[in-house]
Amino acid sequence: MPDAVDAVGRELERALSASGPWYTRELGSVSRGPSTSHTLLHAPQRVANMASSSSEPLALPAPATLLDALPYVDRQYEAMKPEVDAMIAAEQRTFAPRDYLAHLPPSCEPNFDEHPMLQAEWMRVCDRQPMPRIDVSRYQLDAPPQAKQGDVGAWRRAVDNAQAQLDHQGNRICNLELLQQYGANAWRAHLNSLEAASKALGAGVAAAAAEVEATNRKRKAEQTEAGPRLMRLEAEWVQGVKKNLEIESQCLRLEHEVAAMRSGR
Repeated sequence: MPDAVDAVGRELERALSASGPWYTRELGSVSRGPSTSHTLLHAPQRVANMASSSSEPLALPAPATLLDALPYVDRQYEAMKPEVDAMIAAEQRTFAPRDYLAHLPPSCEPNFDEHPMLQAEWMRVCDRQPMPRIDVSRYQLDAPPQAKQGDVGAWRRAVDNAQAQLDHQGNRICNLELLQQYGANAWRAHLNSLEAASKALGAGVAAAAAEVEATNRKRKAEQTEAGPRLMRLEAEWVQGVKKNLEIESQCLRLEHEVAAMRSGR
């Protein structure tokens, strides 16, 4: 039994000597570090080992505790930043890649059996063959060859081709006149819509940045303001743990004395 009392005293001295601005408590299930994410703190095992040395459990259980990170209070994060970044990068490598095409309908596979032209084009691409040039002969205005100067059908085809070329040029002239008359205003309207969309997106980005900045400022102000109170509560906690362990050690000592007195009878 004296060994158990000495073990409690040694654990008390080790716990008190481990206190500091950035600390890891092992006697009260409090472990606070300068991480930027929530950390699940498991119950320490030393108190359980201390309890196993005696027949009765300790009066102070050590449950798991969920604490938020306090980067503006825990100043030792800068020294551990490379290690923390390496752990974050290692964890990110285990993430499953996100499917960025999940919102789109499933892809449709082409049926080459029902589309021979598509199949021929696909085979050309697979063989890395160049695309054939566009046939511009239909846009040429040529008379029948010398051997067909007396062929009425050849002249009829030439006249039909000339009529098609004339209609095509008429359509081009009409499109150019419409573009000259209305194109500038339509382009200005398009530019105005693009500018309005850009301003709306810029305002959204500025609002989000301002919200993030306000959140960071508020968090820093709250943590900076709560820093002295946390230090005071930390000191009170250390004193409370010290008193509880002293009481526990005295209880163990008294139990040992009582057991010795009963055995002496």
